[in-house]
Amino acid sequence: MWHLAALCFQIAAAAPPQSAISVLSVKANGGETQVPVEETDAGLRIRADLLASALGGSTKRVSLGHYTIALPGLTLHVSDGNPFAKTDSTVVPLGGEVYVAEGHVYLPFTVVTDVVPRLGSGVIYDTSRVELRVFGSVPTRVGTGDVLVTDSTDLEEGATPGKPHLVVVDAGHGGPDNGMSGPIGSSHPIYEKDITLAVARKVAAALRSRGIDVIMTRTRDTLIALSDRGKIANEHHGDLFLSIHVNAANPEWHDPAAARGFETYFLAEAKTEDAKRVAQMENEAVRFEANADGTKNDPLNFILNDMKQNQHLRESSELATTIQRRLAKIHPGPDRGVKQAGFRVLVTAYMPAVLVEIGFGTNAAESRYLNNAVDQRAIAQSIAAATAAYLARYERRIGAGKTAAIAGKSGNE
Repeated sequence: MWHLAALCFQIAAAAPPQSAISVLSVKANGGETQVPVEETDAGLRIRADLLASALGGSTKRVSLGHYTIALPGLTLHVSDGNPFAKTDSTVVPLGGEVYVAEGHVYLPFTVVTDVVPRLGSGVIYDTSRVELRVFGSVPTRVGTGDVLVTDSTDLEEGATPGKPHLVVVDAGHGGPDNGMSGPIGSSHPIYEKDITLAVARKVAAALRSRGIDVIMTRTRDTLIALSDRGKIANEHHGDLFLSIHVNAANPEWHDPAAARGFETYFLAEAKTEDAKRVAQMENEAVRFEANADGTKNDPLNFILNDMKQNQHLRESSELATTIQRRLAKIHPGPDRGVKQAGFRVLVTAYMPAVLVEIGFGTNAAESRYLNNAVDQRAIAQSIAAATAAYLARYERRIGAGKTAAIAGKSGNE
């Protein structure tokens, strides 16, 4: 149980600022409900019955101090004073204790920001809007705002107004998994998990400004299993999966501290030793996962062989190429190209998926670049613009295909 307690501590430590949130907006079943969020000495809390009702669920008292909370795709069994909940299959850390007052059950707010979106069905939490959105079993792409056109390129290649897609943005590493640390020789290192989260948040904001819906696999410094990241994307029927990472030099290189540049990967069998090295480095995050064994029952080879015949392979390659070209316009480092390798985080995302290494944190100059908020925003805008351009081209291809099919059918009649 030690790993559950540790995760519980991480969630609690990363909770939203105590005074930052006073109400949660819940959009479900065509309506919107405002649910109050209460500030307590132990952190933010929300009434279970009000939350469940807004989501179309219910609460039930089972026995003294024990309650069942039915939510979309998830049933939580909680008890007074317990920082954990039981589901039908596992024990879940809540990031704080449940408490009961005047007959009402109060849950830690991390149930809203983490537990329900991650373990429930068709629920998305929007951090910037403090909003839960509930979709059906096959979600309708509900827009998050008007398309913001900043120049003629965005107008030509941006997402189609009124028909937003859903993109899953994944910030690499998190929690006890720091990922890369650098630069080489620094006494004050930066950590990959912090850079990826900062950039991922900016990518999400840039995509939303283009009318594209977004969910993030993590919105704070917490550990999400590599296999769960793809699962989140699949359960929410994402159209694309973008995983953000920071590269690290091979210590066996002649001058590892000098290595710079950006590269974008898609899932396929690695063709170079360096691609294998990068995949192995990123896949090592599995060692932080409870009960994970990266050496047994590895589905990677089976899935890779299957994906060779899958259209996602071609689409992922095109998306990677589009992102790489956009980054080349703003990134000060060298263009290291589009590559392919067996990244575990991409294996379970059954959609076009790419992993972007936005630079080398082991390089002193590039480390400063990656840690600068203005430069992070430029990187994020480039990734978002490339994603919107890819989606627009994809829509045109699909539209052309439908037109050709209709024309062919008419000609045969």
